[in-house]
Amino acid sequence: MLSGALLLTAVFAALAVVTAAGSGGWRLGALLVTWATFGATCSMVLRPTGRLIRRAAPPQERTSAFAAQFSLSHSCWLLTYPLAGWLGAAAGLQAAGPALGAIALLAALLALLAALLALRLWPSSAAASIKHEHQDLDEGHPHLCGARRMPTGWRQSHDFVPDRLHAHP
Repeated sequence: MLSGALLLTAVFAALAVVTAAGSGGWRLGALLVTWATFGATCSMVLRPTGRLIRRAAPPQERTSAFAAQFSLSHSCWLLTYPLAGWLGAAAGLQAAGPALGAIALLAALLALLAALLALRLWPSSAAASIKHEHQDLDEGHPHLCGARRMPTGWRQSHDFVPDRLHAHP
């Protein structure tokens, strides 16, 4: 996903250049290659999203997390498609191209920022299953199912899900 996000930065920048270019026979071929690359890099980012959401959200919050991700990912299309049509109709395609190129350049900067933030904030060592101890839970706590009693607390291993019982790994 991070590779795709970083590649999206370059693809958006290329899209900005191709879209903003006024004329030239090279533009159609470049645009087709850029669109194909855009689709591939978007797939690199979006395809594993379901696994990421399932891993990061507790079961009772997954429906909301999936709905939020879908809404956020589609809100950009909801804004830019009508904008492209309106600009093309009102100002002409020659003016719409550079304006949409500027939006693509802004998207490139945002993609770069998001990728860099993800590199910084998302744990690369987050294993699917983590071994840890709970020192502050009583013996009858439902989370301790399968945990072993240790002198310092309860030791267990399970898939990591961030919640109030588990800090960031």
